[in-house]
Amino acid sequence: MYFAWFLYIALILGLYFLSRIIVKYYIDPAEAYNFAINSICLSFTVSMICILMVPIDVFVTSHPNDVISTLHQPINKYFIREVFIYLYIGLLFITFVILPFNYFYSEERALNYDNDFDLDLSEKRLSSKIIRSAKQTVYFIGFICVLLISGLVFNPEVNYNTSVKLEWVKTMFDVDHLGEQAISFCISIILTFGFILWVIYGSYGLTALPFQLIKGARSLEEEKSQVDNDLAKLREKYRAIQEKYQKNSSKISKGDQKTLTNLKRKERFLNLKNEKIIELETQTKSLQRIFKIISPFRIIIGMICLCFSVLVFSSLAITTYDKITNSSCGFQCGYLIQEKTLLNPIDTLYVYSSYYFPLDYLFFFIFTLYIFICTLYGIIKCGIIFLKGFEIKKEQTQPSSLFIVAAILNISILVVCNQLMTLCPQYATFGNQHYYDIRTRQQSLCTLEAVSKVEAKFICQMTNLSTFYNKISLGYPMFAIIFFLANASFLGLSSLMIFVFMCKKKTSQIDVSEDDELEDESKSLINI
Repeated sequence: MYFAWFLYIALILGLYFLSRIIVKYYIDPAEAYNFAINSICLSFTVSMICILMVPIDVFVTSHPNDVISTLHQPINKYFIREVFIYLYIGLLFITFVILPFNYFYSEERALNYDNDFDLDLSEKRLSSKIIRSAKQTVYFIGFICVLLISGLVFNPEVNYNTSVKLEWVKTMFDVDHLGEQAISFCISIILTFGFILWVIYGSYGLTALPFQLIKGARSLEEEKSQVDNDLAKLREKYRAIQEKYQKNSSKISKGDQKTLTNLKRKERFLNLKNEKIIELETQTKSLQRIFKIISPFRIIIGMICLCFSVLVFSSLAITTYDKITNSSCGFQCGYLIQEKTLLNPIDTLYVYSSYYFPLDYLFFFIFTLYIFICTLYGIIKCGIIFLKGFEIKKEQTQPSSLFIVAAILNISILVVCNQLMTLCPQYATFGNQHYYDIRTRQQSLCTLEAVSKVEAKFICQMTNLSTFYNKISLGYPMFAIIFFLANASFLGLSSLMIFVFMCKKKTSQIDVSEDDELEDESKSLINI
């Protein structure tokens, strides 16, 4: 058992250092400071640990009679529940306290700060900046507390009279417990916002990343050749206009003057692009080295990623269709189903691999890491769409932008945990638990319907994850409906994006915008 702890700690450290490589790759070195980097890395790591506890929850719940203990602590369902609570509290604390404080502090720190000489030119002391950032964080937390108070007084009457069959489910989940309802309500508010982010960034990342790997980007040689050809054409046009007026010795017309101005701007843009190409050719950064190593296997990796994405889309689509056609309570409980009737590829893979734990943990880790990377890729490529001026670029990203990215990822992880109830409902709820069905006289997988039977009532135990998220569906059907519609939107948007990326040509790996051109132009004017 100590070896298992060693492997788990090694996994956590591996996630932390992977996060550090990603942060170092994007953060602006002039704006980076240790507290910011460590906070973002901690955020990424804790969010991944939260979701990687799910297979352990499934294993412990599926083997209630196997006494497992380590460090004088029995590892059972109740212990895992406490670990989940502490991890979720830690994740929420990082998301709504540490990251907002860092964001406000980075904004205070950026005021009157000279990056060239690494000097703080503002009159405020460090202590005053910390106090001001703490005050702004308190205001932000106050807004979150309003949601908590709303949850305490919000106690909707849920009518289950039209679906008497589910009365036992309502009793089993104890959805009338007020304290649980308050927490569930606040989590539901966060999840509602998170589903909006998941639909946008998750669907984009899961479709864009595989096609980007398969099609690839234009090589640096192609980029350089294209830039040289464009520069030659621009200079030819510029020379033609000059020769036109040198022969006639007449005044340049307004139209040709405007054309010359546009040609000069395009020339500056192409020169800046050429500088970026030279910079990429000489780069030796950690993440860039990884890209160079996997480059020869790009198409194979892209095909594997496409298979993963297809599995995610198909599993979501199958379970969504199953809910629409087989839910006995429909909208009233957010299309909760008592027993799945269709084959779900991811669910089947997890259930059968769970017989050989930790094989299911390995598969789960690969899939969740892939979803995490795809979501991060979607955020980087789409940008923070609801805020202007926050761009994610290599070695040019402000810490404040990365704090927002970390918060989005944390909320997205909560959504992914909820999505497990759709991606792999059997595995996330009961794992591989069986009971002897008197009616069929054979061993059957545990289901919500089976729990109501006498022979399965004390055998089929639900995981902590499914208990919590099903309470939300039953206690607040309004949110369950929102989550269901969000899944439908996710599938619709993903289908549209698949068509778009299939028709899209190779992209450029040179990330140069007009803002970079203006910044480069302003620097050249200062140096004159």
